[in-house]
Amino acid sequence: MTMIQVKFSTESSTLRESVKEALLYSFPALLVCLVLDFVGGSVLGKYFNVISQTFPMLLVIIPGLMDLRGNVFGAMASRFTTMLHLGKIQNIFDKEVTTNISIAMLGTKVPLLLLWFMGLFKVGNLRQAIIVLFIVITSAILIAVVLGYTAAMITVLPYKRGIDPDMIAAPVITSVSDLITIPSLVYLTLLYERHKWEFYLFSLVMFALLLVLIFNSRFQNEHRRVFSEIVFILTLLALIEGIAGGILEEYSKVIGAVVITAVMYPSLLDSLGNFGAIMAAKSSTKLHLGGMEEIKSLSTIYDIAALLSISPIEGVFTNVFALFIVVHVIHKSASLIPAFLITYPLMVLIALILGLLTAIVAYKLSLDPDNVAIPTVTTLTDVIGTVYVVILAKILLN
Repeated sequence: MTMIQVKFSTESSTLRESVKEALLYSFPALLVCLVLDFVGGSVLGKYFNVISQTFPMLLVIIPGLMDLRGNVFGAMASRFTTMLHLGKIQNIFDKEVTTNISIAMLGTKVPLLLLWFMGLFKVGNLRQAIIVLFIVITSAILIAVVLGYTAAMITVLPYKRGIDPDMIAAPVITSVSDLITIPSLVYLTLLYERHKWEFYLFSLVMFALLLVLIFNSRFQNEHRRVFSEIVFILTLLALIEGIAGGILEEYSKVIGAVVITAVMYPSLLDSLGNFGAIMAAKSSTKLHLGGMEEIKSLSTIYDIAALLSISPIEGVFTNVFALFIVVHVIHKSASLIPAFLITYPLMVLIALILGLLTAIVAYKLSLDPDNVAIPTVTTLTDVIGTVYVVILAKILLN
């Protein structure tokens, strides 16, 4: 198989080069992701009170579902980057890509059911829980197809143009995940409420699509290892995500009372996860290609400093976009949040350090960092980010 030569190196020789790379590649990707996130955020903000009244169970599992999809396909994008370096895939529709999508679909079902049971335990309404189960499984299959081939596209195409996919893939895939996760859940819920038979027909079509993908996959021993690692780590992380879901449901009235925090919620969690995921992906690639010696180089410090340098700009855009949506789309009053603008870079620094540490710990435990680091760091930042949003909402209420 022909290896594709690329122009970049995992070693950035100077801080200036790292900052330039962050500004040229990561910042535009993060900015695009921010815009995508606010589509989901505007939908959540618009229907937040409706969901909390009719299907409160969704509020318990939404953080976990958002993170589960971002985790799976962020890790998949990281694996695709490694496969590109090793010459295992060359185009978007390789058999290997289809197989990884099938693994992702099947591997998410165990943690998805765990999240569902946690929601059932929290809400205690079996009839509502069964409806929600149909909604989330149908949504999961649809999203897996979209995100799987998106992950392939945003790694293969940049790689062929000499751009490091690690700088853009994880943020884009997690943001596309959030872009379609919340709207798909909301609109599938509305479809069930208004057109039940059409909802059940659409669900059957999605199940048929799952079977077609599985039939066209090629499973080998290495795929079984990937599957077992994905199921193990995602099930463990789903338990942690339950904390974020419980907090969101517990303080839903507080967040709902401050609309701008409900609108910012998906984008804030995603942006923190994106920063952590970029660091995790870059660290994972370094570990695969050069081991711990590559991690100990100055380029790692430069990467952290470069990504941290763009965080204040990201924070300003986050607040401004949220303000625009609340005022012009939802037609509520809102303003800039000084407490957020000041503390957001600190939250990003925490995410970057977590991204580095999770990759190192996975490597030392003989686990593939591509499968572990991104899911772990995005889950941890979801919990931290949810607490952060609640604190911001309480500050604004006071």
